[in-house]
Amino acid sequence: MIHRFLVFLSVLCAGLALPGTTTDDFTVHCTVDISGVAADEPLYEVGPLRLAFRMAGRTEELERYDRFLDNYLNFPLPDGSCPVIEATMYGLRVGIPLGFLKRRDGVHDVRLFCAKSHLTIEVEGHFDDDMFRLPTVKADLSAPKALSSRVKSAEVAVLAGAPGGVNFSRPVDKSIQYWTPSDHNAWVGDVSPGVHQGRLHVFYLFDRRHHRSKQGAGGHYYAHLSSDDLVHWTEHPVAVPIEGWWETLGTGTPFVKDGKLCLSYGLHTSRITKDPIYPIGGTYAESEDGIHFVKSGKIITGAQNPSIYNIPGGGFELVTSYGGKKGIFRSDDLVNWRIYDDNLPFRGDCPSLFDWHGHRYLLQGFKNMAYSPDGKPGSFIDWTHEPDIAYDGLGVPMVVPWKGDRRLYIGWMRHLAGWGGWLVFRELVFYPDGHLGLKWVPEIKPPVAPVTYRAGAGEKLVRKFVAEGGRPALVLTVDPAKREASFADDVPNPKFGPACSSENFKIGGLRCVGGAYEVKLVAWYDSKADATIFDAEIGGARTMICRRAGKFKEASGK
Repeated sequence: MIHRFLVFLSVLCAGLALPGTTTDDFTVHCTVDISGVAADEPLYEVGPLRLAFRMAGRTEELERYDRFLDNYLNFPLPDGSCPVIEATMYGLRVGIPLGFLKRRDGVHDVRLFCAKSHLTIEVEGHFDDDMFRLPTVKADLSAPKALSSRVKSAEVAVLAGAPGGVNFSRPVDKSIQYWTPSDHNAWVGDVSPGVHQGRLHVFYLFDRRHHRSKQGAGGHYYAHLSSDDLVHWTEHPVAVPIEGWWETLGTGTPFVKDGKLCLSYGLHTSRITKDPIYPIGGTYAESEDGIHFVKSGKIITGAQNPSIYNIPGGGFELVTSYGGKKGIFRSDDLVNWRIYDDNLPFRGDCPSLFDWHGHRYLLQGFKNMAYSPDGKPGSFIDWTHEPDIAYDGLGVPMVVPWKGDRRLYIGWMRHLAGWGGWLVFRELVFYPDGHLGLKWVPEIKPPVAPVTYRAGAGEKLVRKFVAEGGRPALVLTVDPAKREASFADDVPNPKFGPACSSENFKIGGLRCVGGAYEVKLVAWYDSKADATIFDAEIGGARTMICRRAGKFKEASGK
Protein backbone atom coordinates (compact mmCIF):
# COMPACT_ATOMS: atom_id res chain seq x y z
CA MET A 1 0.00 0.00 0.00
CA ILE A 2 2.97 2.34 0.35
CA HIS A 3 3.64 2.65 -3.38
CA ARG A 4 0.26 3.38 -4.90
CA PHE A 5 0.45 6.75 -6.64
CA LEU A 6 2.64 6.42 -9.73
CA VAL A 7 3.14 8.36 -12.95
CA PHE A 8 2.96 6.31 -16.15
CA LEU A 9 5.06 7.24 -19.16
CA SER A 10 3.87 4.47 -21.46
CA VAL A 11 1.66 1.41 -21.43
CA LEU A 12 2.27 -1.96 -23.08
CA CYS A 13 -0.61 -4.44 -23.45
CA ALA A 14 0.17 -8.09 -22.72
CA GLY A 15 1.49 -9.97 -25.71
CA LEU A 16 2.83 -6.91 -27.51
CA ALA A 17 6.47 -5.89 -27.59
CA LEU A 18 8.26 -2.76 -26.47
CA PRO A 19 11.48 -3.08 -28.51
CA GLY A 20 14.65 -1.91 -26.86
CA THR A 21 13.01 -0.94 -23.55
CA THR A 22 15.25 -1.65 -20.56
CA THR A 23 14.65 0.03 -17.22
CA ASP A 24 15.00 -0.26 -13.45
CA ASP A 25 11.52 1.20 -12.88
CA PHE A 26 8.36 -0.42 -14.21
CA THR A 27 4.97 -1.64 -13.07
CA VAL A 28 2.72 -4.50 -14.11
CA HIS A 29 -1.07 -4.39 -13.76
CA CYS A 30 -2.85 -7.76 -14.09
CA THR A 31 -6.30 -9.13 -13.47
CA VAL A 32 -6.06 -12.72 -12.24
CA ASP A 33 -8.65 -15.38 -11.40
CA ILE A 34 -7.67 -16.91 -8.04
CA SER A 35 -10.51 -19.46 -7.81
CA GLY A 36 -9.68 -23.05 -6.84
CA VAL A 37 -5.90 -22.82 -6.71
CA ALA A 38 -4.61 -26.26 -5.73
CA ALA A 39 -1.08 -26.46 -7.16
CA ASP A 40 1.90 -24.36 -8.19
CA GLU A 41 1.12 -22.52 -11.41
CA PRO A 42 3.03 -19.88 -13.42
CA LEU A 43 0.96 -16.84 -14.34
CA TYR A 44 2.98 -14.12 -16.04
CA GLU A 45 6.52 -13.01 -16.81
CA VAL A 46 8.28 -9.96 -18.18
CA GLY A 47 12.06 -9.67 -18.16
CA PRO A 48 13.34 -10.98 -14.79
CA LEU A 49 9.92 -10.67 -13.11
CA ARG A 50 7.82 -13.80 -12.58
CA LEU A 51 4.29 -13.98 -11.13
CA ALA A 52 2.95 -17.36 -10.02
CA PHE A 53 0.77 -19.27 -7.61
CA ARG A 54 2.77 -21.31 -5.12
CA MET A 55 1.55 -23.73 -2.46
CA ALA A 56 3.33 -22.52 0.68
CA GLY A 57 4.91 -24.98 3.09
CA ARG A 58 5.45 -27.72 0.51
CA THR A 59 9.24 -27.46 0.18
CA GLU A 60 11.89 -27.85 2.84
CA GLU A 61 13.91 -25.05 1.23
CA LEU A 62 11.14 -22.49 1.82
CA GLU A 63 9.66 -23.85 5.05
CA ARG A 64 11.21 -21.18 7.30
CA TYR A 65 10.38 -18.41 4.87
CA ASP A 66 6.76 -19.52 4.56
CA ARG A 67 6.24 -20.10 8.26
CA PHE A 68 8.10 -17.18 9.82
CA LEU A 69 9.62 -14.65 7.45
CA ASP A 70 6.65 -13.97 5.19
CA ASN A 71 4.15 -15.48 7.65
CA TYR A 72 2.18 -17.27 4.92
CA LEU A 73 1.21 -20.39 6.83
CA ASN A 74 -0.86 -18.55 9.43
CA PHE A 75 -3.42 -17.84 6.69
CA PRO A 76 -4.55 -21.23 5.34
CA LEU A 77 -7.74 -21.84 3.40
CA PRO A 78 -10.51 -23.89 5.08
CA ASP A 79 -9.11 -27.10 3.59
CA GLY A 80 -5.73 -26.45 5.27
CA SER A 81 -3.83 -25.59 2.09
CA CYS A 82 -2.03 -22.29 1.76
CA PRO A 83 -1.80 -21.01 -1.83
CA VAL A 84 0.11 -17.77 -2.32
CA ILE A 85 0.20 -15.35 -5.23
CA GLU A 86 3.90 -14.50 -5.40
CA ALA A 87 6.31 -12.47 -7.50
CA THR A 88 10.03 -13.16 -7.78
CA MET A 89 12.80 -11.08 -9.34
CA TYR A 90 16.59 -11.11 -8.95
CA GLY A 91 16.31 -13.52 -6.01
CA LEU A 92 13.68 -11.39 -4.23
CA ARG A 93 10.32 -12.83 -3.27
CA VAL A 94 7.08 -11.05 -2.34
CA GLY A 95 3.62 -12.55 -2.01
CA ILE A 96 0.23 -12.62 -0.37
CA PRO A 97 -1.49 -15.76 0.96
CA LEU A 98 -4.94 -16.14 -0.56
CA GLY A 99 -6.29 -16.98 2.90
CA PHE A 100 -5.47 -13.42 3.97
CA LEU A 101 -7.77 -11.87 1.36
CA LYS A 102 -11.34 -10.95 2.20
CA ARG A 103 -12.53 -12.51 -1.07
CA ARG A 104 -10.78 -15.76 -1.93
CA ASP A 105 -12.15 -16.50 -5.38
CA GLY A 106 -12.94 -14.71 -8.61
CA VAL A 107 -10.90 -12.16 -10.54
CA HIS A 108 -8.62 -9.86 -8.55
CA ASP A 109 -6.67 -6.75 -9.46
CA VAL A 110 -2.91 -7.38 -9.00
CA ARG A 111 -0.18 -4.75 -9.31
CA LEU A 112 3.56 -5.25 -9.23
CA PHE A 113 5.85 -2.26 -8.64
CA CYS A 114 9.48 -2.78 -9.62
CA ALA A 115 11.62 0.23 -8.76
CA LYS A 116 15.32 0.83 -8.11
CA SER A 117 14.65 0.60 -4.37
CA HIS A 118 11.94 -2.04 -4.02
CA LEU A 119 9.73 -4.83 -5.36
CA THR A 120 6.09 -4.66 -4.25
CA ILE A 121 3.00 -6.78 -4.88
CA GLU A 122 -0.46 -5.35 -4.21
CA VAL A 123 -3.84 -7.11 -4.50
CA GLU A 124 -7.09 -5.15 -4.73
CA GLY A 125 -5.29 -2.03 -3.47
CA HIS A 126 -5.46 -3.18 0.15
CA PHE A 127 -3.13 -6.12 0.69
CA ASP A 128 0.56 -5.93 -0.07
CA ASP A 129 4.06 -7.22 0.49
CA ASP A 130 7.30 -5.38 -0.14
CA MET A 131 10.99 -6.23 -0.43
CA PHE A 132 13.78 -3.71 -0.89
CA ARG A 133 16.32 -4.18 -3.65
CA LEU A 134 20.02 -3.72 -4.11
CA PRO A 135 21.39 -2.49 -7.44
CA THR A 136 20.75 -4.81 -10.37
CA VAL A 137 20.97 -4.74 -14.11
CA LYS A 138 18.15 -3.09 -16.00
CA ALA A 139 15.17 -5.25 -16.95
CA ASP A 140 14.35 -5.99 -20.60
CA LEU A 141 10.59 -5.45 -21.07
CA SER A 142 10.45 -6.46 -24.73
CA ALA A 143 8.70 -9.83 -24.38
CA PRO A 144 5.96 -10.02 -21.71
CA LYS A 145 4.10 -13.34 -21.55
CA ALA A 146 0.85 -14.47 -19.99
CA LEU A 147 1.46 -18.10 -18.96
CA SER A 148 -2.04 -19.04 -17.79
CA SER A 149 -5.63 -18.50 -18.82
CA ARG A 150 -6.19 -17.23 -15.28
CA VAL A 151 -4.55 -13.97 -16.40
CA LYS A 152 -7.47 -12.05 -17.91
CA SER A 153 -5.52 -8.89 -18.75
CA ALA A 154 -2.05 -7.46 -18.23
CA GLU A 155 -0.16 -4.30 -19.01
CA VAL A 156 3.34 -3.01 -18.37
CA ALA A 157 4.23 0.63 -17.79
CA VAL A 158 7.53 2.44 -17.36
CA LEU A 159 7.64 4.48 -14.17
CA ALA A 160 8.73 8.09 -13.92
CA GLY A 161 10.63 8.97 -10.75
CA ALA A 162 10.52 7.40 -7.33
CA PRO A 163 7.41 5.59 -6.04
CA GLY A 164 5.00 7.54 -3.86
CA GLY A 165 3.33 6.56 -0.61
CA VAL A 166 -0.03 6.29 1.04
CA ASN A 167 -1.42 9.78 0.83
CA PHE A 168 -4.06 9.64 3.55
CA SER A 169 -4.59 9.18 7.27
CA ARG A 170 -7.06 6.68 8.66
CA PRO A 171 -8.43 5.81 12.09
CA VAL A 172 -7.01 2.76 13.83
CA ASP A 173 -9.90 0.30 14.03
CA LYS A 174 -8.52 -2.11 16.63
CA SER A 175 -6.87 -1.93 20.04
CA ILE A 176 -3.60 -0.01 19.98
CA GLN A 177 -2.29 -2.32 22.70
CA TYR A 178 -0.41 -5.20 21.01
CA TRP A 179 -1.04 -3.44 17.67
CA THR A 180 0.70 -4.49 14.46
CA PRO A 181 0.36 -3.02 10.93
CA SER A 182 -2.43 -4.51 8.85
CA ASP A 183 -0.31 -6.38 6.29
CA HIS A 184 0.02 -10.14 6.77
CA ASN A 185 3.76 -10.03 7.49
CA ALA A 186 4.24 -6.54 8.99
CA TRP A 187 5.44 -5.84 12.54
CA VAL A 188 6.52 -3.01 14.81
CA GLY A 189 10.23 -2.37 15.34
CA ASP A 190 11.94 0.32 17.41
CA VAL A 191 9.52 2.96 18.65
CA SER A 192 10.20 6.72 18.77
CA PRO A 193 7.49 8.63 20.68
CA GLY A 194 7.20 12.38 21.09
CA VAL A 195 4.62 15.03 21.96
CA HIS A 196 3.93 18.08 19.81
CA GLN A 197 1.13 20.60 20.38
CA GLY A 198 -0.65 18.28 22.78
CA ARG A 199 -0.59 15.25 20.50
CA LEU A 200 1.35 12.04 21.07
CA HIS A 201 3.21 10.92 17.95
CA VAL A 202 4.45 7.34 17.86
CA PHE A 203 6.90 6.71 15.05
CA TYR A 204 8.12 3.14 14.57
CA LEU A 205 10.40 1.21 12.26
CA PHE A 206 8.13 -0.72 9.92
CA ASP A 207 9.45 -4.28 9.85
CA ARG A 208 8.92 -7.23 7.53
CA ARG A 209 10.70 -10.58 7.84
CA HIS A 210 12.08 -9.79 11.30
CA HIS A 211 15.04 -7.68 10.22
CA ARG A 212 15.85 -9.95 7.27
CA SER A 213 14.58 -7.73 4.46
CA LYS A 214 17.12 -6.12 2.14
CA GLN A 215 19.49 -9.09 2.37
CA GLY A 216 19.51 -8.97 6.19
CA ALA A 217 20.12 -5.21 6.48
CA GLY A 218 16.59 -4.65 7.82
CA GLY A 219 15.09 -2.49 5.12
CA HIS A 220 13.32 -0.41 7.77
CA TYR A 221 11.58 2.92 7.32
CA TYR A 222 9.57 5.12 9.69
CA ALA A 223 5.79 4.73 9.92
CA HIS A 224 3.58 6.93 12.08
CA LEU A 225 0.66 6.81 14.55
CA SER A 226 -0.77 9.59 16.71
CA SER A 227 -3.41 10.39 19.36
CA ASP A 228 -4.45 13.35 21.44
CA ASP A 229 -6.21 11.34 24.17
CA LEU A 230 -4.61 7.83 24.10
CA VAL A 231 -8.07 6.44 23.25
CA HIS A 232 -8.56 7.38 19.60
CA TRP A 233 -5.65 6.72 17.27
CA THR A 234 -4.81 7.65 13.70
CA GLU A 235 -2.48 5.88 11.29
CA HIS A 236 -0.68 8.41 9.08
CA PRO A 237 1.24 8.24 5.80
CA VAL A 238 4.75 6.85 6.00
CA ALA A 239 6.88 9.50 7.70
CA VAL A 240 10.31 8.65 6.27
CA PRO A 241 10.32 6.18 3.34
CA ILE A 242 13.17 4.32 1.70
CA GLU A 243 13.82 5.96 -1.67
CA GLY A 244 17.37 4.90 -2.51
CA TRP A 245 18.71 1.38 -2.96
CA TRP A 246 21.40 2.15 -0.36
CA GLU A 247 18.99 3.28 2.39
CA THR A 248 17.95 1.46 5.56
CA LEU A 249 16.95 3.52 8.58
CA GLY A 250 18.04 3.43 12.21
CA THR A 251 16.30 4.57 15.37
CA GLY A 252 16.01 8.19 16.46
CA THR A 253 13.60 10.47 18.32
CA PRO A 254 11.15 13.30 17.57
CA PHE A 255 12.10 16.87 18.48
CA VAL A 256 11.02 20.40 17.55
CA LYS A 257 13.06 22.84 15.44
CA ASP A 258 11.81 26.30 14.45
CA GLY A 259 8.31 25.26 15.46
CA LYS A 260 8.36 22.21 13.17
CA LEU A 261 8.03 18.62 14.32
CA CYS A 262 11.22 16.80 13.33
CA LEU A 263 12.29 13.18 13.51
CA SER A 264 15.92 12.18 13.86
CA TYR A 265 17.00 8.87 12.41
CA GLY A 266 20.11 7.05 11.30
CA LEU A 267 21.37 5.97 7.92
CA HIS A 268 22.79 2.46 8.34
CA THR A 269 24.43 2.73 4.94
CA SER A 270 27.41 0.60 5.92
CA ARG A 271 25.09 -2.41 6.07
CA ILE A 272 24.44 -1.96 2.35
CA THR A 273 27.58 -0.48 0.79
CA LYS A 274 31.04 0.75 1.74
CA ASP A 275 31.08 3.29 -1.08
CA PRO A 276 31.83 6.66 0.61
CA ILE A 277 29.71 8.60 -1.89
CA TYR A 278 26.59 7.49 0.01
CA PRO A 279 25.83 9.28 3.32
CA ILE A 280 26.05 7.51 6.66
CA GLY A 281 25.22 8.71 10.17
CA GLY A 282 22.47 10.66 11.90
CA THR A 283 20.08 12.95 10.04
CA TYR A 284 16.50 14.16 10.39
CA ALA A 285 13.26 14.88 8.56
CA GLU A 286 10.94 17.80 9.29
CA SER A 287 7.24 18.51 8.95
CA GLU A 288 5.13 21.66 8.71
CA ASP A 289 1.88 19.90 9.66
CA GLY A 290 3.09 17.04 11.87
CA ILE A 291 2.02 14.49 9.25
CA HIS A 292 3.98 14.94 6.02
CA PHE A 293 7.78 14.91 6.42
CA VAL A 294 10.62 15.99 4.17
CA LYS A 295 14.14 14.62 4.54
CA SER A 296 16.63 17.35 5.45
CA GLY A 297 19.51 15.69 3.63
CA LYS A 298 21.88 16.86 6.38
CA ILE A 299 24.23 14.57 8.32
CA ILE A 300 24.38 16.07 11.82
CA THR A 301 26.20 13.34 13.76
CA GLY A 302 28.16 10.15 13.21
CA ALA A 303 25.69 8.27 15.44
CA GLN A 304 23.50 5.97 13.38
CA ASN A 305 20.82 5.73 16.08
CA PRO A 306 20.72 9.39 17.19
CA SER A 307 18.43 10.36 20.09
CA ILE A 308 17.89 14.13 19.97
CA TYR A 309 15.87 16.14 22.50
CA ASN A 310 14.91 19.76 23.04
CA ILE A 311 16.54 21.43 26.05
CA PRO A 312 14.11 23.59 28.06
CA GLY A 313 15.04 27.17 27.32
CA GLY A 314 16.57 26.35 23.93
CA GLY A 315 19.11 24.14 22.23
CA PHE A 316 19.35 20.42 21.61
CA GLU A 317 20.70 17.41 23.44
CA LEU A 318 22.07 14.31 21.71
CA VAL A 319 22.69 10.89 23.22
CA THR A 320 24.89 8.89 20.90
CA SER A 321 25.09 5.17 20.33
CA TYR A 322 25.95 2.96 17.37
CA GLY A 323 28.48 4.83 15.22
CA GLY A 324 29.07 7.77 17.57
CA LYS A 325 31.23 8.59 20.57
CA LYS A 326 29.78 7.61 23.94
CA GLY A 327 28.20 10.49 25.79
CA ILE A 328 25.61 13.25 25.95
CA PHE A 329 26.26 16.24 23.70
CA ARG A 330 24.62 19.65 23.41
CA SER A 331 24.21 22.07 20.51
CA ASP A 332 22.49 25.33 19.63
CA ASP A 333 22.17 24.57 15.91
CA LEU A 334 22.28 20.76 15.35
CA VAL A 335 25.69 21.25 13.73
CA ASN A 336 28.25 22.12 16.37
CA TRP A 337 28.07 19.63 19.24
CA ARG A 338 29.92 20.03 22.54
CA ILE A 339 30.32 17.26 25.10
CA TYR A 340 28.08 17.62 28.15
CA ASP A 341 28.63 14.27 29.88
CA ASP A 342 31.21 11.74 28.72
CA ASN A 343 31.00 9.60 31.85
CA LEU A 344 28.01 7.38 31.09
CA PRO A 345 28.21 3.94 32.71
CA PHE A 346 27.59 1.95 29.52
CA ARG A 347 27.33 2.10 25.77
CA GLY A 348 24.36 0.72 23.92
CA ASP A 349 21.85 1.29 21.18
CA CYS A 350 18.74 3.42 20.83
CA PRO A 351 18.97 5.52 24.02
CA SER A 352 15.99 7.08 25.78
CA LEU A 353 16.94 9.99 28.05
CA PHE A 354 14.24 11.53 30.27
CA ASP A 355 13.73 13.68 33.36
CA TRP A 356 11.10 13.31 36.07
CA HIS A 357 10.67 14.93 39.48
CA GLY A 358 14.17 16.42 39.26
CA HIS A 359 15.82 13.06 38.54
CA ARG A 360 17.33 11.94 35.23
CA TYR A 361 17.14 8.45 33.71
CA LEU A 362 18.69 6.70 30.73
CA LEU A 363 17.32 3.55 29.13
CA GLN A 364 19.52 2.11 26.41
CA GLY A 365 18.66 -0.79 24.17
CA PHE A 366 17.29 -4.04 25.56
CA LYS A 367 18.61 -4.07 29.12
CA ASN A 368 20.68 -1.05 30.21
CA MET A 369 19.40 1.54 32.68
CA ALA A 370 21.16 4.39 34.49
CA TYR A 371 19.98 6.89 37.10
CA SER A 372 21.13 10.36 38.09
CA PRO A 373 19.68 12.11 41.16
CA ASP A 374 20.03 15.55 39.53
CA GLY A 375 21.24 15.15 35.94
CA LYS A 376 24.64 16.76 36.54
CA PRO A 377 27.52 15.52 34.35
CA GLY A 378 29.26 12.46 35.75
CA SER A 379 26.43 11.63 38.17
CA PHE A 380 24.84 8.66 36.41
CA ILE A 381 24.73 5.38 38.38
CA ASP A 382 24.44 2.05 36.58
CA TRP A 383 21.11 0.42 37.49
CA THR A 384 21.33 -2.33 34.88
CA HIS A 385 21.57 -5.05 37.52
CA GLU A 386 19.09 -3.60 39.99
CA PRO A 387 16.26 -6.04 40.80
CA ASP A 388 13.55 -3.47 39.97
CA ILE A 389 15.00 -2.21 36.70
CA ALA A 390 12.32 -0.81 34.40
CA TYR A 391 12.38 -3.60 31.81
CA ASP A 392 9.36 -5.88 31.73
CA GLY A 393 9.64 -7.90 28.51
CA LEU A 394 9.76 -5.10 25.94
CA GLY A 395 12.56 -4.31 23.53
CA VAL A 396 14.13 -0.86 23.16
CA PRO A 397 11.55 1.03 25.26
CA MET A 398 11.40 4.82 25.10
CA VAL A 399 9.82 7.27 27.55
CA VAL A 400 7.91 10.44 26.69
CA PRO A 401 6.21 13.04 28.92
CA TRP A 402 2.42 13.19 28.79
CA LYS A 403 -0.28 15.46 30.14
CA GLY A 404 -0.48 15.89 33.91
CA ASP A 405 3.25 15.26 34.42
CA ARG A 406 2.87 11.61 33.48
CA ARG A 407 5.52 9.51 31.74
CA LEU A 408 4.55 7.00 29.07
CA TYR A 409 6.82 4.04 28.38
CA ILE A 410 6.43 2.56 24.88
CA GLY A 411 8.22 -0.31 23.16
CA TRP A 412 7.72 -3.55 21.29
CA MET A 413 7.60 -7.19 22.33
CA ARG A 414 9.70 -9.64 20.36
CA HIS A 415 7.98 -11.94 17.88
CA LEU A 416 8.56 -15.69 18.07
CA ALA A 417 10.60 -15.49 14.86
CA GLY A 418 12.92 -12.71 16.07
CA TRP A 419 13.28 -8.94 15.80
CA GLY A 420 10.13 -6.82 15.68
CA GLY A 421 6.69 -7.67 16.98
CA TRP A 422 3.84 -5.99 18.84
CA LEU A 423 3.46 -2.37 20.00
CA VAL A 424 3.01 -2.14 23.80
CA PHE A 425 2.21 0.81 26.07
CA ARG A 426 3.01 1.33 29.75
CA GLU A 427 3.01 4.20 32.24
CA LEU A 428 5.80 4.82 34.74
CA VAL A 429 5.20 4.86 38.51
CA PHE A 430 7.46 7.13 40.59
CA TYR A 431 8.74 6.32 44.08
CA PRO A 432 10.12 9.02 46.42
CA ASP A 433 13.61 7.50 46.33
CA GLY A 434 13.74 7.88 42.56
CA HIS A 435 13.02 4.25 41.67
CA LEU A 436 10.38 3.50 39.08
CA GLY A 437 7.58 1.04 38.58
CA LEU A 438 5.36 0.29 35.59
CA LYS A 439 1.61 0.01 35.20
CA TRP A 440 -0.92 -0.29 32.40
CA VAL A 441 -2.10 2.95 30.79
CA PRO A 442 -5.69 3.48 32.00
CA GLU A 443 -6.90 4.97 28.71
CA ILE A 444 -5.56 2.11 26.59
CA LYS A 445 -7.81 -0.94 26.61
CA PRO A 446 -6.44 -4.32 25.53
CA PRO A 447 -8.23 -6.36 22.83
CA VAL A 448 -9.76 -8.65 25.49
CA ALA A 449 -10.78 -7.90 29.06
CA PRO A 450 -8.24 -8.78 31.78
CA VAL A 451 -8.87 -11.30 34.53
CA THR A 452 -8.20 -10.13 38.09
CA TYR A 453 -6.70 -12.44 40.73
CA ARG A 454 -6.53 -11.48 44.40
CA ALA A 455 -4.05 -12.73 46.98
CA GLY A 456 -3.79 -12.15 50.70
CA ALA A 457 -0.79 -10.71 52.51
CA GLY A 458 2.22 -12.99 52.03
CA GLU A 459 0.27 -15.38 49.78
CA LYS A 460 2.04 -16.79 46.73
CA LEU A 461 -0.05 -16.57 43.58
CA VAL A 462 0.38 -19.28 40.94
CA ARG A 463 -1.66 -19.51 37.74
CA LYS A 464 -1.16 -22.14 35.06
CA PHE A 465 -2.16 -21.90 31.39
CA VAL A 466 -2.33 -25.05 29.30
CA ALA A 467 -1.28 -25.10 25.65
CA GLU A 468 -2.90 -26.88 22.76
CA GLY A 469 -0.77 -29.34 20.82
CA GLY A 470 1.30 -30.78 23.66
CA ARG A 471 3.55 -27.77 24.24
CA PRO A 472 4.55 -26.95 27.85
CA ALA A 473 2.08 -25.05 29.96
CA LEU A 474 2.95 -21.51 31.07
CA VAL A 475 3.08 -20.65 34.77
CA LEU A 476 2.75 -17.16 36.22
CA THR A 477 4.14 -16.96 39.76
CA VAL A 478 4.12 -14.02 42.17
CA ASP A 479 6.11 -14.69 45.37
CA PRO A 480 5.81 -11.96 48.02
CA ALA A 481 8.41 -13.64 50.25
CA LYS A 482 11.05 -13.24 47.53
CA ARG A 483 9.48 -10.06 46.11
CA GLU A 484 9.68 -11.77 42.71
CA ALA A 485 7.38 -12.60 39.83
CA SER A 486 8.03 -14.84 36.83
CA PHE A 487 6.71 -16.34 33.64
CA ALA A 488 8.09 -19.83 33.03
CA ASP A 489 7.39 -23.01 31.10
CA ASP A 490 5.93 -25.75 33.29
CA VAL A 491 9.01 -27.97 33.13
CA PRO A 492 11.50 -29.12 35.78
CA ASN A 493 14.12 -26.45 36.48
CA PRO A 494 13.16 -23.96 33.76
CA LYS A 495 15.97 -21.77 32.49
CA PHE A 496 15.45 -18.02 32.86
CA GLY A 497 16.76 -15.46 30.42
CA PRO A 498 16.65 -11.66 30.04
CA ALA A 499 13.29 -9.94 30.15
CA CYS A 500 13.62 -8.77 26.54
CA SER A 501 13.50 -12.39 25.34
CA SER A 502 9.80 -12.48 26.30
CA GLU A 503 10.34 -16.14 27.19
CA ASN A 504 11.09 -17.41 30.71
CA PHE A 505 12.12 -14.44 32.85
CA LYS A 506 11.81 -12.97 36.34
CA ILE A 507 11.38 -9.49 37.75
CA GLY A 508 12.43 -8.64 41.31
CA GLY A 509 12.32 -5.97 43.98
CA LEU A 510 8.51 -5.87 44.03
CA ARG A 511 7.31 -3.11 46.35
CA CYS A 512 3.64 -3.71 45.59
CA VAL A 513 3.11 -7.08 47.32
CA GLY A 514 3.77 -6.12 50.95
CA GLY A 515 0.11 -6.69 51.91
CA ALA A 516 -2.89 -8.06 50.08
CA TYR A 517 -2.47 -7.47 46.34
CA GLU A 518 -4.12 -7.92 42.95
CA VAL A 519 -2.76 -9.28 39.70
CA LYS A 520 -4.50 -8.41 36.44
CA LEU A 521 -3.75 -10.61 33.45
CA VAL A 522 -4.55 -10.38 29.76
CA ALA A 523 -4.24 -13.61 27.78
CA TRP A 524 -4.90 -12.77 24.12
CA TYR A 525 -4.48 -15.05 21.13
CA ASP A 526 -3.26 -13.29 17.98
CA SER A 527 -4.12 -15.42 14.95
CA LYS A 528 -1.81 -13.36 12.72
CA ALA A 529 1.18 -14.72 14.65
CA ASP A 530 -0.46 -17.92 15.95
CA ALA A 531 0.69 -16.84 19.41
CA THR A 532 -0.81 -15.99 22.79
CA ILE A 533 0.29 -12.82 24.58
CA PHE A 534 0.35 -12.88 28.39
CA ASP A 535 0.45 -9.44 29.97
CA ALA A 536 0.36 -8.99 33.77
CA GLU A 537 0.02 -5.94 36.02
CA ILE A 538 1.05 -6.70 39.61
CA GLY A 539 -0.23 -4.53 42.43
CA GLY A 540 -0.77 -1.62 40.05
CA ALA A 541 2.96 -0.88 40.01
CA ARG A 542 4.87 -3.58 38.06
CA THR A 543 4.22 -5.21 34.72
CA MET A 544 5.59 -8.15 32.76
CA ILE A 545 4.75 -9.50 29.34
CA CYS A 546 5.62 -12.59 27.28
CA ARG A 547 4.28 -14.66 24.39
CA ARG A 548 4.03 -18.31 23.52
CA ALA A 549 3.29 -20.13 20.27
CA GLY A 550 -0.26 -21.38 19.86
CA LYS A 551 -3.46 -21.15 21.90
CA PHE A 552 -3.70 -21.46 25.67
CA LYS A 553 -6.45 -21.75 28.25
CA GLU A 554 -6.27 -21.43 32.01
CA ALA A 555 -5.95 -24.73 33.85
CA SER A 556 -8.92 -25.53 36.06
CA GLY A 557 -8.33 -25.52 39.81
CA LYS A 558 -5.36 -23.16 39.64
